[in-house]
Amino acid sequence: MTLVKVPFLAAIALALGACTMSAVPDHLARPADPNVRVPAVAYRSVTAGAATLRPADPKDWHELNRQVGPKS
Repeated sequence: MTLVKVPFLAAIALALGACTMSAVPDHLARPADPNVRVPAVAYRSVTAGAATLRPADPKDWHELNRQVGPKS
């Protein structure tokens, strides 16, 4: 093969590979089938992990700068 054909064939193979179908899970392929196994449903709170953002007292800016500045 010549050097021109190899990149051309690789580009064609890559383009055709992108058009292939992937396997669709059963619970998406057959949504009306009552016998299909589905993932378990679990409750998660919408506020889980949220931080409180209440106003705080002002802090000494000299100390804050020392905390975030480079360590010697």
